[in-house]
Amino acid sequence: MTTAAQAGMPMTLRDFLRAGPVMWLLVRREFRARYAGSTLGVVWNAIHPLVMIGIYVLVFSSIMKDRAGDATRLDYAIHLTAGMIPWFFFSEVVSRCTSVLVDNANFLKKLAMPAEVLHVSVLINSFIIHAFSLCGLVVFLLLAGAPVSPSVVFAIPIMIALGGVALGLGLLLSVLHLVLRDIGQFVSIGLQFLFWLTPIVYYLTILPPKVAWLIRFNPILGYVAAIQRLFGSEQSGFTKEHYHVMWFLPFVLVLMGLAFLRRHRAEILDQL
Repeated sequence: MTTAAQAGMPMTLRDFLRAGPVMWLLVRREFRARYAGSTLGVVWNAIHPLVMIGIYVLVFSSIMKDRAGDATRLDYAIHLTAGMIPWFFFSEVVSRCTSVLVDNANFLKKLAMPAEVLHVSVLINSFIIHAFSLCGLVVFLLLAGAPVSPSVVFAIPIMIALGGVALGLGLLLSVLHLVLRDIGQFVSIGLQFLFWLTPIVYYLTILPPKVAWLIRFNPILGYVAAIQRLFGSEQSGFTKEHYHVMWFLPFVLVLMGLAFLRRHRAEILDQL
């Protein structure tokens, strides 16, 4: 059976499991490409988040100090960095998954494999990178003398759930991107709007009540605020109502994304 014909067939769990070695090959290839020629290699995974944390603390904590009330600079640093890490993870997975089919067109034409493998490899690679960032934040807090609760380990399942949201959106958008290549630009703009609608560089409490009420409907807020709360931010804006969305939304979006991709699977290679 030809590659094109196999690509057009409905994907089964067995097909996906058989493609496992290819998926891990893609993950390793991405890591090698990311640090090709560098002396420190994967150590940069720890350096980058520490530098990022330092820069944001120096810049934004000075700006926000006057509006943070009784919060200290360290309090704001925790709120900011604990929110930036899950946001970077979410935005990277969504943006890269949107273009992953187009970026790997030759790969899909030559190798019979489920297209979903490409999306999952993006998710795994990004998750590993940002898990290092979470470790970097823990190191920063310990060096700063801030208390670190053992409950921070629950940030991992929250990141996985957030990754499911990003993966589901990426599956949907990647198919649309084949038909309308401007989708990538719309996604980039949309992510910028969503970033500023998420209380990361500001506290939800400083907003007018009506605006704060509207922002609570942001589906990403629950994940970001939950991680901020785990790391000690008392003004994360997390509420118990977010639990329902946090664990339900990933399943819905992933199932929708898989169904949409499956429905248009036969058209993918034609568009590529």
